[in-house]
Amino acid sequence: MDELAHVSTEDRSVQFIDAAVRVIAEHGVASATTRKIADAAEAPLAALHYCFRDKDGLFRAVFEHLAAEVTEQATAIEPAELDATAAEILRLSVRWATEHPDYALAQVDLYMWMVRQRPDLAAQANAIYLRAVADVLRRAAGPSAPAEAIEDLASVLAGATDGLVMQWASHRDQGRVEAYVEAFCAGIPAMCRRITG
Repeated sequence: MDELAHVSTEDRSVQFIDAAVRVIAEHGVASATTRKIADAAEAPLAALHYCFRDKDGLFRAVFEHLAAEVTEQATAIEPAELDATAAEILRLSVRWATEHPDYALAQVDLYMWMVRQRPDLAAQANAIYLRAVADVLRRAAGPSAPAEAIEDLASVLAGATDGLVMQWASHRDQGRVEAYVEAFCAGIPAMCRRITG
């Protein structure tokens, strides 16, 4: 137990977030009790409650962590032409999800839980991701691009990513999901012409 005193609250919080991702991915949000999460983190339950006020606080931190992982991919894209940038966002998002299946499945399950139990958190989480994607698209489209059209494209890309990740989760066939991604990407230039003229 002496080792616990040497773990900072920040480091312990990260341990709990990582443990929560594993527990949610394996058992689902409904079965992700704070005790299971503390056990998975190999830490006392009291430490979890010290780091996070309640389960909602932990779940919000988990979702923010997952959203940051995904948005980091989007913000790292060097904007090119709008259609190429949009296609790269989709490719990177789906690739990230298939390379990090626990994170992807936990994110989907946690988001659906928030939609049902905490719609305010679901809206905030969605807005974080859409804002990051829209910012990248806006840089590619230029300042004269209509904001609403950019936000619509960001929403379409997010929806496509979610659907493609669910398809992949059902069959785990990487080649198949990559073919679906490319089929969707083939239609992106038409969507972008509406924005760029």
